[in-house]
Amino acid sequence: MADEDRMTLAPTEIYGRSDEEQQNGPKIWRRKTEDPPGNCLVYSLTIIVIVFAVCLILSIIFLHISKPEIETVSISTRDLLFSGNSSSPYFNATLVSDISIRNSNFGAFEFEDSSLRIVYADHGVVGETTIGGRRVEAHKTVRVTGIEAEIGSFRLLNTRGLDSDLRSGFLELTSVAEVRGRIRVMGRRKWKIGVMSCTMRLNLNGRFIQNLLCD
Repeated sequence: MADEDRMTLAPTEIYGRSDEEQQNGPKIWRRKTEDPPGNCLVYSLTIIVIVFAVCLILSIIFLHISKPEIETVSISTRDLLFSGNSSSPYFNATLVSDISIRNSNFGAFEFEDSSLRIVYADHGVVGETTIGGRRVEAHKTVRVTGIEAEIGSFRLLNTRGLDSDLRSGFLELTSVAEVRGRIRVMGRRKWKIGVMSCTMRLNLNGRFIQNLLCD
């Protein structure tokens, strides 16, 4: 009886799957957790190149220092006197100019007192005055108004041909100015000179300036 009740426990046999079953069975895809070392190197070099390019572009934009732009906005005449007499031709007048100074840099432009000269044709300087120094902030334009210059033929050493120009009623003039100052950008300080050259025609009979053109 005891022998009948006794059960013999034998180890269960484990059968492996055949090759055919392994091939036909469902496939399990596992995501790669690590990139090959070569890919990491490529990514690092790409990031370094991008950062370098951005820094280079920013340095070109911010550290580039250009000279200020100056031009005559308007000009008028006052107290004009002239005579086309061939024996003693002369002219005298006061020119009142408004000029603009544009600073396109990322730093302020500070300039000292500068000169503005009026030249008559090819004969020489007939008037001169001073542009007071001031500060022009970054990416700003400052307008300097009421700059007066006394002009006259008495400054000329050679008045040949002056009488014919006076009788024609027109004088060809040029306004020339040089503004010298310092521009400071991100700790860098550099001297720059802005140059203005504007041609114009003084209408003697109408007592006004026409054909104003600045380079």
